[in-house]
Amino acid sequence: MEKEQKSFIEQMYQDNHAGFLKFLMYRTQNQDDAHDVLQEAFQKIITLEGLRTMENPRAYLYRTAINIIIDRQRKGQHHKKYIHEVQSGVSMGVASEAGAIPPDRQVAARQELDEIFLALDDLPAKCRRAFLLHRENNLKYSEIAEELQVSISMVEKYIIQALKYLRRKMKKN
Repeated sequence: MEKEQKSFIEQMYQDNHAGFLKFLMYRTQNQDDAHDVLQEAFQKIITLEGLRTMENPRAYLYRTAINIIIDRQRKGQHHKKYIHEVQSGVSMGVASEAGAIPPDRQVAARQELDEIFLALDDLPAKCRRAFLLHRENNLKYSEIAEELQVSISMVEKYIIQALKYLRRKMKKN
């Protein structure tokens, strides 16, 4: 990144940090999420060509942040829906007539979950723990980092390692 672009972004950060963070706190209702979105939004615009020539780079920053929040909400909704379907169908064995999960799908889902939990046993302890804290307990990366006494980037690496391993393992089966 050229020096002028870097100083422009640094100045933009200094000028907008407090108000932008307040805006993100209002939108996310969570301090950790607000900080994560702030960081991700600035990371996205750092590599953007032509930022200095934009008519309103501040508006672009805010739009980028809103899009990040929307994407996170969508991902969270899909994940919650899948977990709910699997848990309600497998643990209760019944669902409403309109959304009934066929018995063969229930059995397949239960087997798949069993395979995942068995595969998790093959992971290193901290990696497995980080993954389970995130997926089962819905802890944020910062909370997991504190629990495991590692950096947030290490937690990210653990989660990625676990996901890659599970994908490979599930493809083989």
